[in-house]
Amino acid sequence: MKKINIYLFYLTNKYLIVNFLVISIFIIFINLLELSRVISENEKSIFNFIYLSFLKYPSILNEIIPFVTILAVAFLIRNLISNNEFVSMRNLGFSILDIFKPILTAVFIMGLFFLFIINPLSVFMETKYDNELDKKDSSLYSIKITDNEMWIKNKIDQQNSSFINIKNINLRNMYASNIKILQTKNDTNKFIMAEKGEFINNIFSLKNVKYYDFKKEEYKNLSKYNLIINFNKENIVNSISKYKLVPYYSYINHSKTLSKFNLYSSEIGLYYLSEILKPIFTVVLAFVILGFSSKFQRNENFFKVLFVSISIGLLIFLLKEIITKLTISLTLNFLLSYLIIFLIPLLIGLYQIIKIENE
Repeated sequence: MKKINIYLFYLTNKYLIVNFLVISIFIIFINLLELSRVISENEKSIFNFIYLSFLKYPSILNEIIPFVTILAVAFLIRNLISNNEFVSMRNLGFSILDIFKPILTAVFIMGLFFLFIINPLSVFMETKYDNELDKKDSSLYSIKITDNEMWIKNKIDQQNSSFINIKNINLRNMYASNIKILQTKNDTNKFIMAEKGEFINNIFSLKNVKYYDFKKEEYKNLSKYNLIINFNKENIVNSISKYKLVPYYSYINHSKTLSKFNLYSSEIGLYYLSEILKPIFTVVLAFVILGFSSKFQRNENFFKVLFVSISIGLLIFLLKEIITKLTISLTLNFLLSYLIIFLIPLLIGLYQIIKIENE
């Protein structure tokens, strides 16, 4: 029994790896066509295509986990049935659940690997990928959030730039408070503190300002000071709300920060929960596919098995998309939404397994 479990564990990993390689290469090819459309003519080199594809690869792998799991388990079960191994295991007294245990273990370990390793790696490389495709904007400004503070690097030209630290900001009306700015201009530095500020187009209008010029050793109290900036409200919102470019270990802190800036939503909560529980969800997908694939006979057309498996996967994906849209539009509790997404496939899989066992 132990040898059979090891064999099933090994075979599951084999099918998972092969399907990941084949499907990801196919998607990379499609991504290359997209890259040829969006990058400029002077950047269209083989090296640049390879480099950008390399940066995108972890994100592709992370996105295709559910689909790969569905195909890998379908291929695995079909192989066991074709070689009469499935029937032999059943004759030895193995239940469907006994056969599923090593498959579950392999799929779950894969899910943990993707969560702990591929997830942060994909975030890091996807960020570089986005920056490479948008070099102009990233050279003008960068916006980051750390420890519930907003840091903005604003570059006017080669000699003039500023570093802005904001403790509080209301993104609805673009009012900020508790502001500190280090401004570098030619050969001098200036330090600015302001109680309040407002973003108006390409001007950061500061009020109740304390101004210090390091070169002139000049200190002033100003009622108003206008700082030229190269970003606007949309840039700030987009930068903060790129919640998918956050590694799993920062989900809680980032959620708190988004709440502070009135940007947190059920959509974000559902996405973060889905990512954290993805290893378990992939196990449920494998369970469903096992339930449907196990009922096929040795002489049945393999493409029929494949078609059924893919159809089930697409239906589950469609269910997830529908629930996600409803969560956003109706502001549903994301815990309830994920419970629906999780339980429906699980119950379908249980029904199929019980049906096969009874037969």
